[in-house]
Amino acid sequence: MDQSERRSRMTVATTHVTTKYARAVHGWAYVVLGFWSIMLLIFTIVRLVYTLSPRSDTFLNGGRPFYEPCVMELSICALFGLIFSAMMIFLLRTRKKITIISRTWFEVAVLGLLWFLWIGGAGSATTIWPDLNFCVQFSPCRVLQAMMAWAWLGWVTITFILLTSIFFSFRARSWELLIYSAWEVHRPSEANFVDAHGRGTNDGNNSISNVGNLGHGGDIEVNTTNYDLDRWRRAVSWLQETESAEKNRTAESNFRL
Repeated sequence: MDQSERRSRMTVATTHVTTKYARAVHGWAYVVLGFWSIMLLIFTIVRLVYTLSPRSDTFLNGGRPFYEPCVMELSICALFGLIFSAMMIFLLRTRKKITIISRTWFEVAVLGLLWFLWIGGAGSATTIWPDLNFCVQFSPCRVLQAMMAWAWLGWVTITFILLTSIFFSFRARSWELLIYSAWEVHRPSEANFVDAHGRGTNDGNNSISNVGNLGHGGDIEVNTTNYDLDRWRRAVSWLQETESAEKNRTAESNFRL
């Protein structure tokens, strides 16, 4: 094995591992977003119960129930964020193809909507309560501080997922990628696959065709997705090496005879 081939294999292995970690980050980012959404939903419900219920204290509004639009908006953001995170985790985990829901453009569109909702709610709450350090001894103030913290953490997570998804979509020059294969550092479909006889090239449509005569004496047509192309590439390389080694052993045996 020459140095260029060794370097090429090392590059393939590195990009394969990097892609694996990128996909893991994709899934865990939605787990984190789901956690922020749950925490935000809990604290917004606590705040709504406090403001919409009659109170014995007269600290706010003379003890009379009142309504805060920004808190309601944040509770809706948390609910939508939780539902969408659960949906994406399911798709990334099961790798199911469900019409438009499993496409990158759908993910980016929903994330864009959530991005505006979350920054609107978090920004409104921060404008109303810019500094609550003066009342941290009271439980309602601590609830507001925690609520705004979860809201901004969720917005940061949404921003990260949105920008990364847009980056990979532009890199692949396609918005029709499946969600579970969108975060790929390496696009295996761009590679050219040939056998020992120079046959079998990538057709540009996520398939390898006519990869044949690899110890079986015939052509084989293989159609697969981006997720499996690296595996097929390694299989082709291994079969070629096996065929070459077998020929060398046969030639050596005939020479000895």
